[in-house]
Amino acid sequence: MKRLSERISFLQGLGEGMNVMDNGPQGKLIVEMLDVMSDMVDYIDELRSEFEDFKIYVETIDNDLLDLEEDIYGADEDDRIEVICDNCGENVYFDAGCLDDDDVIEIICPKCNEVVYVNDGSFDFEPAIIDRDRETPEQPFASP
Repeated sequence: MKRLSERISFLQGLGEGMNVMDNGPQGKLIVEMLDVMSDMVDYIDELRSEFEDFKIYVETIDNDLLDLEEDIYGADEDDRIEVICDNCGENVYFDAGCLDDDDVIEIICPKCNEVVYVNDGSFDFEPAIIDRDRETPEQPFASP
């Protein structure tokens, strides 16, 4: 924005140096247009500043909500299951809470749209529970 402001100031100075105002109605129009452009840059700068304040405010709210979520649901809810899609080989992760859900839930591979797990007992394996906090690259997995 600073560069734009500098360019408008340059044009205004150029207009004054050329005595554009003395050139009749066209000169007055050019001077007014440059003034409007200058006002627009000032307004955009103000909007940018307000946007940055708003962005910081939203990030603060997001962090507060994350803290609240951790307080309410606890850290144990971070368990997830990893299965490998037999069709395309994609690693698919889902919440471990799906295993205990009373409703039948199908987990679908996001890459090929094949069903990789259904919690109705038709998949005969015990999926490995993976803790998100672990940094080990080789995490256990199970495939149907």
